Amino acid sequence: MSSRLLAGRYELLDKIGDGGMAVVYKARDRLLNRYVAIKILKPQFAKDLKFIENFRRESQSAASLSHPNIVNVYDVGREGNIHYIVMELIEGDILSDMIRENGGLGWRRSVEICKQIASALSFAHKNHIIHRDVKPHNILITQTGTAKITDFGIARALNSSTIVESTGTVMGSVHYFSPEQARGAYVDEKSDIYSLGIVLYEMLTGRVPFDAENPVAVALKHINEPMMPPSKIAHGIPPEIEAVVMKATDKIQVNRYASADDMLRALEDAEFAINMSNAAVPTGTAEHYENNEDDMAEHAVVLHYEDKELTAEESKKKKGKKKKPMNKKTVLAIVAALVLAIPLSYFISSELLGLSFGGKSIEAPDLKGMTLEEAEEAVAKYDLVIEEEDRVYSYDYDEGEIASQSPPGGSSIKKGSTIRVSISKGMKEGTVPNVEGKDFESAVKVLEKYGFSLGEVTSEASSLPKDIVISQSPNGGDEASPGTRVRIVVSSGSDVKAGVVPKIVGMTVDEAKEALEKAGLKPGTASYGTSDTYNKNIVMWQQHAAGTELKEGDTVDFKVSRGSNTSSQIPLVLNYSDAPNSVVWVTVTISDESGTHNAVTRVQRLRDDPADTIMLSGVGAGTVTVIFDDRIYMKKNVNFDTGELY
Repeated sequence: MSSRLLAGRYELLDKIGDGGMAVVYKARDRLLNRYVAIKILKPQFAKDLKFIENFRRESQSAASLSHPNIVNVYDVGREGNIHYIVMELIEGDILSDMIRENGGLGWRRSVEICKQIASALSFAHKNHIIHRDVKPHNILITQTGTAKITDFGIARALNSSTIVESTGTVMGSVHYFSPEQARGAYVDEKSDIYSLGIVLYEMLTGRVPFDAENPVAVALKHINEPMMPPSKIAHGIPPEIEAVVMKATDKIQVNRYASADDMLRALEDAEFAINMSNAAVPTGTAEHYENNEDDMAEHAVVLHYEDKELTAEESKKKKGKKKKPMNKKTVLAIVAALVLAIPLSYFISSELLGLSFGGKSIEAPDLKGMTLEEAEEAVAKYDLVIEEEDRVYSYDYDEGEIASQSPPGGSSIKKGSTIRVSISKGMKEGTVPNVEGKDFESAVKVLEKYGFSLGEVTSEASSLPKDIVISQSPNGGDEASPGTRVRIVVSSGSDVKAGVVPKIVGMTVDEAKEALEKAGLKPGTASYGTSDTYNKNIVMWQQHAAGTELKEGDTVDFKVSRGSNTSSQIPLVLNYSDAPNSVVWVTVTISDESGTHNAVTRVQRLRDDPADTIMLSGVGAGTVTVIFDDRIYMKKNVNFDTGELY
């Protein structure tokens, strides 16, 4: 299989994955000169027509999702009995492997990954797509630390950890699916939230909450057994984070977060509370006080109010003899209450009552873009400490510059606090920079900075400000040769009304024009061509796919059938004298209205050979690309209706 060429453009290289439903290959897209991942359905499923239809439909739904934390689906196709999906190739690690190798990932890293996946699920849910199989095996971590989820609606791995209905329909991976999935009941967005809660649980503890000898037993535990809090398994998990896990994994759907956005906000609020709590404790930690009750009892919080001071010692004298000494749990509860209360009440009390809790709060400086030396100099006057965590690849910051920090710039911290920073290793060579979200001019500068060129620029109406990049191809993080042209789509602004393109293929010309005008669009140029499929005067092609949103008043071109006729052939002369090597491998690829196919596939020629004449045939208008030794030698437009090659 590794030497096969799919659709005349995808060269299969190495097998990189093998699941119950499909095999995944690393491949090279010869047409766009980039590496991709191709998932090929296993032969035993190719005979099930219902399965194939679901596979195709759900794959196309997944292809409609474009989000930085979702693995992009580029293409869905079939060649003979081979059904395949072309996806973004992620160079990095699978989350399940990371957990297996490292155990728990620590609460900060776990929360960061969980937030990114929650953002991806939120986007999918808003597009009416439910994943149904959220698990670490479907989450990939790029070399820059970005989490991406894959297999939306198509990951139905048939293995020993899967529950299957009597009809053979896969319900999900048993260790991660929700109680309602286990019961075969109604599944909605909150089922994905439950599964994400289980993933967060496993990242925090290094293990799943429910396990047993067989899948049915595990499913019953999801339905009936209470979940052991993660802090009982792994130490150091903040109660705020544990609360998010327990709410997300509530067995009753209505008790979970109402949406993935709500879960994302809860994680952000928990992080903020923890950072503020850590900054508010003047000295020591909860662990310190747990082992030093006397220290804590003597630790006086001084309240300045109307120029009078009341210390803990004075409070003891005033109240007299204690009826009952505080035990260890009571003392710790008081400390926890103080720690949690200080961040919320500090700002109000300091303004209204003139209260002071010892150390002065300051605003954390924004260190991103500085070198480590510059950052240390910048925080010296605040008595802050810089702690280097790790080094990461970054699109936005040059090598040696700070790419991220915790707590973030602008947050409230105490003098003497520690700021943890990650240092950029620069962008990985041969990696396309991510320009999504940048303004047009900045995007062009970034592309040129890393040796790439600006390709075709189009605009679409969106909620983003005008001239902000909505999407790009190749995507940020893709591998590509220097000089590759990167196509971008920029926002035309949110004040433009959108018109949804109707399906006009199969209509008469009059019907097509009426449908376009009804959608708020204008009929564009009507060209004509031959067709063995569509009768005379029937629309056989439209410029924009049905469902595409355009600006109101935009035109839509279409092509009308002249009826059946023998397709014309166009000669193409290949001259090998300009070949880069004495021996050259030649491929000629045609992309027209019928799809993409090869006129010549990997034919060997010598640079001294005389010129060849290749007869090209196809349908309608398109392009012809000549490739010498995996490099594009020539690319021309072709129109098989008129016989033009230009």
